[in-house]
Amino acid sequence: MATSIVVQTNISTNIAQLDEGAEKSVEAARQLFEYAHTSHDTSEQNKEQMNRENAVPALCRVLRSKSVEAQYEACSALSELAFRNERNCMDIVHTPGALESLAKILQPDNGNLQEDACLVVNNCAAFCEATAMHIVRCPQLLHSLKCLAVGHNKGSRNVAVGAINCLSRSKEAAEVLRKEKFVEDTLMTVLHLEGSDVKHEACHARATMAIANLTGVVPACDGCPGGAMTVLSTIVKILGFALDGKKWAGIFFAPFSVLYPLGNLARASEDNADIIAKAKAVPKLVRVLNEWTDGRLAARSLMIALDIISALTSLQEHQQELRASGAVKALRLVASRARGEPKDCAELAEVVLEKMLQRHLALSMGQHARLGRDSHISMLDDYVLGVIMEYSLGGNVCNVEDLVQKRAPTAPWADSLEVHPDLDDGG
Repeated sequence: MATSIVVQTNISTNIAQLDEGAEKSVEAARQLFEYAHTSHDTSEQNKEQMNRENAVPALCRVLRSKSVEAQYEACSALSELAFRNERNCMDIVHTPGALESLAKILQPDNGNLQEDACLVVNNCAAFCEATAMHIVRCPQLLHSLKCLAVGHNKGSRNVAVGAINCLSRSKEAAEVLRKEKFVEDTLMTVLHLEGSDVKHEACHARATMAIANLTGVVPACDGCPGGAMTVLSTIVKILGFALDGKKWAGIFFAPFSVLYPLGNLARASEDNADIIAKAKAVPKLVRVLNEWTDGRLAARSLMIALDIISALTSLQEHQQELRASGAVKALRLVASRARGEPKDCAELAEVVLEKMLQRHLALSMGQHARLGRDSHISMLDDYVLGVIMEYSLGGNVCNVEDLVQKRAPTAPWADSLEVHPDLDDGG
């Protein structure tokens, strides 16, 4: 049976009022914002009704109003309509003159309006990647974003940097941003701006993520106390909030938005992969595998997490941390496709798993009665073998500190000769 469509008559009335003069459009846009806001019980249905009844073009017409208050309410409503709704995002960028109107509002002399207008751009780029190319094809809008990102208004600056970060995740838009020197002229300048509150920390983190998306490089972050490691640690912390579904610095980050730059860094060089691990990313990457459920960008997020883990398995110093964090079990879960994981993700999980189990195989062969009869591993005492097992199997067998405490007193020299007659200490 088809699901009946519930129509809010007040929404229809409000949409009609948007074209009835500044005074009515202010209240109408304010009401549409309330209906679209995530706190409303029927927010998603309301957004769909607004989409069907062409609320977006009507609100975009209000952007050209001479009333600052009407423009403000229209920006608020449009940003909320774009939040987690791809169709509304596409409607905004396809409405003739909408992006140009937003660019005009983003001019320096528009003060408090800038942050709200910039949020419309941010949400379009964040929730619909296809809008990015439309946005970067508007020269006035690009110029406005550049100016706001290094401007004195902290609220507008933070949102502008967020919008640039969202745009940088589109490969096509990233080409334009590189050509327009957003890294050199804007993002590196942001990293040198001073500040100490959590929103400033978020601004630095998002600028760093954008640079990683555009260059595959970890910036020096000289303007940030602690440098690049501090900023990367913040990005990893943000990933934790994203996985928990919680806000940080007033922002909801999607796991994909944080994994994307980390994946770019890890694929670019082993040094980058090393610093990601040192920023304590491993447990959170394993969480991505363990907590995976299908949904928007879920497959891409899973593939990126697998790419990063694959890069880390090439670094021997991080293999043990991966095992201790439960990566082997998580990889087996992905490879099983028990939750409907995409085939290419499952295949990559199997490849990474094989890399991680190479030590297990070598240890098992060394102890095999036939295959390992010529291996020197059979000549080792229990303590040394225990240490080897600890490092080979990732901390799941025993603890090195316990082995040190429990090791038997050293046997007299003559006794040790009787036990291991073929050993030579090199003396």
